[in-house]
Amino acid sequence: MIKAFIKHENLKKSLEELQSDDLTDEMIDRFVNELKHSNLIMAADIGESEIRMALVKIEGKDYGFLFTDMDEFRKTIPDGECGSHYYDFNAYQAVVEDSMVDGFIINPSSIGFVLKKELILAVDDLPDHDFTAEEVYSASELKHLKDSMDNADLENFISDSANIGKYEELFEKMSKSTMLTLMLSNEDLTGYSENGIISLEKTGPIGFLYLDEIGGEYATVYTSEEKIDNVTTSLNKYSQIVNFSQMTNFILNDDMDGIIINPNSEHVLLTRDVLLEYSSLLEETCNDTRLNTAIFHMFLIGGEA
Repeated sequence: MIKAFIKHENLKKSLEELQSDDLTDEMIDRFVNELKHSNLIMAADIGESEIRMALVKIEGKDYGFLFTDMDEFRKTIPDGECGSHYYDFNAYQAVVEDSMVDGFIINPSSIGFVLKKELILAVDDLPDHDFTAEEVYSASELKHLKDSMDNADLENFISDSANIGKYEELFEKMSKSTMLTLMLSNEDLTGYSENGIISLEKTGPIGFLYLDEIGGEYATVYTSEEKIDNVTTSLNKYSQIVNFSQMTNFILNDDMDGIIINPNSEHVLLTRDVLLEYSSLLEETCNDTRLNTAIFHMFLIGGEA
């Protein structure tokens, strides 16, 4: 993640909701879930053996500064006065657990939300960002999975309108399925392939993720390469197997709006709120760590060698 690209637009909307006179449990849950998947920017100078945070005293207690983006950072911290660093939320829990501060203030020059130690430590079920695994599929094993995939049960489920909103059943079926995403390239990458496999470990990042940007910014997943054919683009298309839990983490951390299953076909929309609500369940059911190396391989569509 590039620091300049961190925006947290959804977290900012949630902070604004908390100012409502009609505060609901749903608003509070949304805020806590956004915090779980945040990468807030901290004002601090970090050396080899010490951390010196910018601090402000409130009622005799020390509070650090957190920011949703670099624009907010610059409103409070003059150029060169203090460094900027972003971390997962569990890092800020560790900071208050070590009694380095009594809490944080988010965007002090605008909303100035006080995040007290008690609330920080009460946030649990944090997402697991460690996607290392001892046992992973090889490139040829991944291609065999792709070539032999049969998601008929999942396709039948999502084709039935009576199943709309049955997310627990949906994710259980997805956990037993092989899901693809669509990668694009400006150039024909056939020459980079061996037995239909393009190794990004060898070529570097020569493909990019297709995003559906109608009404928001959505990643897409597919139950077959035939479903990928429904996407119209002038660019070159390639398939890639996904660890769906890993993709969900990516979507939420990058402040995107959700995921669409089979766009231009069944078009099952999983909004950001749905992914936030079920993120812990997704880690339990859809996190096949053997697929963690899948992001390093793309496939020619149609099984070409």
